[in-house]
Amino acid sequence: MKIIMKLTIKDIAKMAGVSVATVSRVINKSKPVNDEIREKVEKVIRETQFRPNALARGLISKSTNLIGVIFPQINYTSAELINGIEEVANRNGYNIILSNTRLDPEMELKSLEIFKEKQVDGIILSAIHTTERHIDWIKANKIPVIVVGQKITGHNISWVDVDNYTPITEMVRYLVRCGHEKIGMIHGPLHDQSAGYSRYKGFLDEMERQELPVNQDFLAESNFSSADGYEAMVALLRKRDLPTALLCASDTIAIGAKNCAEDQGYRVPDDISIAGFDDIELATLVRPQLTTVRVDFEAMGSKAMEALLHSISQPGTSYLEHYVDYRLSLRDSVKRLI
Repeated sequence: MKIIMKLTIKDIAKMAGVSVATVSRVINKSKPVNDEIREKVEKVIRETQFRPNALARGLISKSTNLIGVIFPQINYTSAELINGIEEVANRNGYNIILSNTRLDPEMELKSLEIFKEKQVDGIILSAIHTTERHIDWIKANKIPVIVVGQKITGHNISWVDVDNYTPITEMVRYLVRCGHEKIGMIHGPLHDQSAGYSRYKGFLDEMERQELPVNQDFLAESNFSSADGYEAMVALLRKRDLPTALLCASDTIAIGAKNCAEDQGYRVPDDISIAGFDDIELATLVRPQLTTVRVDFEAMGSKAMEALLHSISQPGTSYLEHYVDYRLSLRDSVKRLI
């Protein structure tokens, strides 16, 4: 019986007539190698069908080829973000480890420590709210981190986000052009500086610019789920007066609000117009189809992963600040009054 010995990196080095360090550099593409020597090593690798052990390869290159990804919850938008992250990661030889913190800020910080122990090459962080504790951790550790979904200023930390302010102002202007003056909003939690506070601030500022009053009876706060949107709409429908148009901080909130209104006998958009934010797949599946702000979350995930790869390969380079594109998707859930 023929016994096949498993080759090691030392065997490849001996067969190619080079050092172990040179073979390591060829395998990991870590440092330049003379073309003639590289071809000699690669020829031996091909002929022997050598496959370096992943652990040994990591020890040599000081890389695990693992990326830690932290999300506060798994929903439509985070799933799209993960698709974008994973596609770029896999294309570049990386695997991701996902932590769903279930809206627990302490779990976010614990996940950072766990990923540090696992020696991941980099981390993509989408926190409920990036606090000073998050920022202190990022600064204290040498692991490259890209923050997704929040703009971080004054700390030289890379981030990728959507402009949460301007699209809302554009949507308010669109509603005004449609003849709406009694406009309300179901906004997100205001401790969420991005999707919560920034979208609400955009609404308030644009209403002021349009010289339209903000009726407190037309406002409600909700978490970013259809169930919470439904409950927020229940509270609004108890009021004496109703807005003609309701702007929601997410599509999930908008769909919950729409379902509640229809359960109470109101017609969308004949009795009340509803608009959302995100343009998730369900926005085109509900009837009427939802007017909303289109955000390419998969592209956001791809951009975040590309930025992280840049930070990994070129540590110490300038940090990235990037907004992804958006556009209004005007459909059937808003009625034109004029």
